[in-house]
Amino acid sequence: MWRVRTTLSDRPGLLARIATACGEADINIVAMQVFRVRPDVIDEFVVEAPDGRTELQVADLFVAAGGTHVSVTRTDEDSLTDGPTRYLEAVHRVLEDGEDVETVLHDLLDVDLPDVADYSGHDVLDLQRRNGSALRISRAVPFTPVERARAQALLSLVNDAGVDVPLLEPSPRHPLPLVRQATLADIEAVAALHSRCSVETLYTRYQVPLRMPMTTRLVRRLVVPEGGLALVVQVGLDLVAHGVLEQQDGAWVFQLLVEDAWQNRGLGTLLVRHAAGRAKALGADELVLVSAGTSDTMLRAVGSAGFVARVERHDVAVHITVPLHGVRAIEAG
Repeated sequence: MWRVRTTLSDRPGLLARIATACGEADINIVAMQVFRVRPDVIDEFVVEAPDGRTELQVADLFVAAGGTHVSVTRTDEDSLTDGPTRYLEAVHRVLEDGEDVETVLHDLLDVDLPDVADYSGHDVLDLQRRNGSALRISRAVPFTPVERARAQALLSLVNDAGVDVPLLEPSPRHPLPLVRQATLADIEAVAALHSRCSVETLYTRYQVPLRMPMTTRLVRRLVVPEGGLALVVQVGLDLVAHGVLEQQDGAWVFQLLVEDAWQNRGLGTLLVRHAAGRAKALGADELVLVSAGTSDTMLRAVGSAGFVARVERHDVAVHITVPLHGVRAIEAG
């Protein structure tokens, strides 16, 4: 089987010429889909050709029948599955089976990594994750606008469901923790994070004793706060740090929590930097970070983030005010 893509003028009769040419060459068209790219169209065919027929011979046949920009690649019977069905099944593979979304997209887009890596004229597809980073996929055959839209829709869907990939499981390709905005899908994981924290760590964050287990209503407010947003740090399947950025009395205030086992690894610094960028994007001139007065953990995080801050004591808490004039804004993604 061969997968053939060709650009055709959008006018009657050209498909008939393609079908006639294939029939005369004993090539059977077993599947077809159309990608509109006005003023032309890109038609994709899956064909069965007699043994001994090469990709160049198949390409020459389509060029002679009126096609341009013809590409021919080997394929198998999996390519006969309906396109939308494949994408729906792919969502299940990511959300239910825990597969890496990058691997799933490679399958959907028929990316042959060795060939593309050695091909100097490959096309590049940049997809945007919710945290603002890009997922880049390359292949020799150019991507159509429809494929680009489908791939971005798939990535956005799994992100909106609370799955930020490729960090579904630790991977040597992506060794760093992922900082992202929390969603309602994170309620259970945020509650689990709090349950793993010591009494001292919880008091440093909230300045009051916190009852465990937490109520669903309270966790929901921590995940989707009114007048603000929540950030989390994800490592593998677990959330290991959490912070809330919200307006209080006209100021943007950030409070964070890092699980005991993950403290002193720079996660607080990561959250402070992201919170500063988010606050700048929201129009803030300053960011106030709040911590218990008995702990200098927040001060170390602010210093490690490269900020010069003003420190004030308010009852049992310390308020650390960071000017944002030199901070790069981080838009919500």
